[in-house]
Amino acid sequence: MEQETVNNTPEFTKGRNERRGFIQLYILYSLKKEPKSGYELIKEISEKTNGAWVPSKGALYPTLNKMEEEGLIVIAETGKRSKNIFALTEKGTKTLEEIIKRRKEGKEQMYVFRNLFLEIFSDESDSVKTDLMEIHFLLNGIADNKQEEAQAMIKQCLDNLKELEQR
Repeated sequence: MEQETVNNTPEFTKGRNERRGFIQLYILYSLKKEPKSGYELIKEISEKTNGAWVPSKGALYPTLNKMEEEGLIVIAETGKRSKNIFALTEKGTKTLEEIIKRRKEGKEQMYVFRNLFLEIFSDESDSVKTDLMEIHFLLNGIADNKQEEAQAMIKQCLDNLKELEQR
């Protein structure tokens, strides 16, 4: 099945199989850090999801092959026992950057309509959810040089909530 494209970029968030699209996105993200084998990708996903999602070889390797055909990744080397090490191509890097950019633009558009969403989807008993939504939107606008401070504030809030739960 041919993937839909937007601005000549494969659209990883559409289609019948959300996990397949997500695995492609994660492969791009992970390979941006460093080249990896399919086994390393499976192990990494399993660790990051605490074993809740372990992609099968039957799902991962056809996805890697398709991404290679699309020019998003390449086999950088063949290791021991014919183990392929995959690396991101320039096209793969640009694709990942475009997906992230579109996601950020979507968040900005959602912020514009925040009050309407809150009115539609919240009631007076949802004030905590409303506050959490506001925190989420505010975090997106905090400058990079203030992210560490914001993270410390959120951590303190979480610690306070955990303490409250224990009482």
